[in-house]
Amino acid sequence: MDRENERAVAYLREAVGILQTSLELGRGKQPEFYRVVAAQLRLLLCDTTRRHNRMEDIALAPRAAPGWGLHPLVENRFDASRERLPLADWLAQPLPLGRDQARLTIRRLIRQVCDQDGGAHVDLKEWDAGDLDARREWILGIGEYVLGELEALLAEMGYQKDELR
Repeated sequence: MDRENERAVAYLREAVGILQTSLELGRGKQPEFYRVVAAQLRLLLCDTTRRHNRMEDIALAPRAAPGWGLHPLVENRFDASRERLPLADWLAQPLPLGRDQARLTIRRLIRQVCDQDGGAHVDLKEWDAGDLDARREWILGIGEYVLGELEALLAEMGYQKDELR
């Protein structure tokens, strides 16, 4: 493992711990922690930056584990019996939220919660991503699924679950 990949895995382990704690808080007495879950999902799965006048993917999970994929969304759940999708395809799956359900994808929901709903930024105008409870439930559900998959990935890399916090 090269030095850059080692650093990516170290950050991945920390992000998994933050995601786990945020999910516990979001499912518990602090439901607003769904925003922190969304921020970690963005960092892990769909973070980008602009370099040399073009968008570049800088998400942590694919940098730590190139080629990593996730199970498809089938009837509102992630179906582990189906073949994994490449991450970009997984993120492009539509969610049953908002007025235009064909356009609200997993990526777009994560980014909107981060960029507009207080995950990283606040935009006070209304946006179409379903009601707050549905939005929160989807983010928490996506977070729980991704957490399990990342814990399994790290276990394959030789890390024990108790080493992730």
